[in-house]
Amino acid sequence: MGKKMKPTVKGRLIVSSPEDRAWLLLLMRNFKDAVEYAHSLMRKGIPDGEIVKLITSRILCNAHYSYSALKRARLYKEQPYLKLRKPQLFSVGKGHEKGNRNIRFSSTDVVKIKIPSVTGRHRWIMAKVRFGRRYLGIIEELVNAKIPYGAGVYLKNGKLELHVNVPLELYQKHLSKLPKLCEPCGYLAGFDFNSDRINMVIVDREGHLLDVKTEHFPEVTSHGFPREKARDLRMKALVRLVDYAYHHRVSDYVVEKLEKPRTKIASKTANRKITKFSLREYLNHMETLIPRYSGRIHLINPSYTSIDAIPLSKKLGLDNHTTSAYLLVIRYLKSTNIINAYEK
Repeated sequence: MGKKMKPTVKGRLIVSSPEDRAWLLLLMRNFKDAVEYAHSLMRKGIPDGEIVKLITSRILCNAHYSYSALKRARLYKEQPYLKLRKPQLFSVGKGHEKGNRNIRFSSTDVVKIKIPSVTGRHRWIMAKVRFGRRYLGIIEELVNAKIPYGAGVYLKNGKLELHVNVPLELYQKHLSKLPKLCEPCGYLAGFDFNSDRINMVIVDREGHLLDVKTEHFPEVTSHGFPREKARDLRMKALVRLVDYAYHHRVSDYVVEKLEKPRTKIASKTANRKITKFSLREYLNHMETLIPRYSGRIHLINPSYTSIDAIPLSKKLGLDNHTTSAYLLVIRYLKSTNIINAYEK
C-alpha cells in the first residue's frame, strides 16, 4: 500500500493559563502562515532544505516545526494556491527519534508544548488533555516513548484539540479486541463509494458472488446539511458494512483507489454531491478500521469499471454501483492470478 498508515487519536486540550493560551494561539497562526509559505516556495521549485531554512529564519524560529510545516504543505502540493482557514500546529515524529521533539506527554492527561523564541530561549507550556478511556493505554505507552509519534493542535468550534498520530501496531495492540473469526484466505468484500451510498459485495476466491449489501444516506447531499454530521453518517455506515463482512468470513477488502473529480457539470445537484463527497474520508477510515478486524485492504484502480458495469449489471440483476464493486474484486483476483473468471 506504500505509505504506512498512522491512525489518529484525538483528545480535548485544556490550557488553563490565559497567557499560555495566547502564546499557543500565536504559534498556531504562525504555523499556518508557515505552511502557506512552504507551499508557495515548493510550487516555485525551491529545494526542501532551503524552504526549512527560510521558514525557520522568517516565521517559526524552530527547525523541527519548520520541517513539519513543509510536511503539511506537501499534503496540498497539487493545489495551485493555498489559503488555510484555521490556525494549526503540528510536530512530526521522525523514524530515528524517540517520542516527539516539540509536543511531549508527561502523563496520560498532561502534555508539554514547546513555544520557540527568536532569542533561542524556548519555553514549554503545560496543558491538560482528555482522551477517551479506550485510548488511555495507547497514550500511556507514548509517555517517555521510545517510538516516534506525530502530534498536532487544532481549533474546532472554538475549542482546542490534540491529535496524535500513533503507529498502527500500537493502535491494533490496544483496540483490536475482536476474536479471529476470519480464515487467513477467507472471502473478499468489494466496495463502491458514492456521496450518498456505499455498495458492498462479498465474493469467494473463485469469483462467485455470494452476497450484496448497500447503505444509503441521501440526506447528506441536501443543501445545508452539516458537514460533520454527514461525515458521521458515512463513517457509521462504513463500520456497519465492514462489521457485517467480518462476521461473514471476509478477510480481504478491495477498495477503489480514489481520485477527486476535477471537472464540474451543469447540474447544481450533482455539483453539490461532488463537493460533499469527501473522497479521502472513506479510504482513511478503511485503513484504520480494517486492521481492527484482522483484515487486509487492497487498492485497485477503478478505471472503466463504471462503463463495464453497465452490460454486466443486467446479467447479474444488480445496479451499476454494486456491479462496479463486484468488478473491483474480480480485477483484484485477476491481478493476483487467482482466477481468470471475467474477460472484458
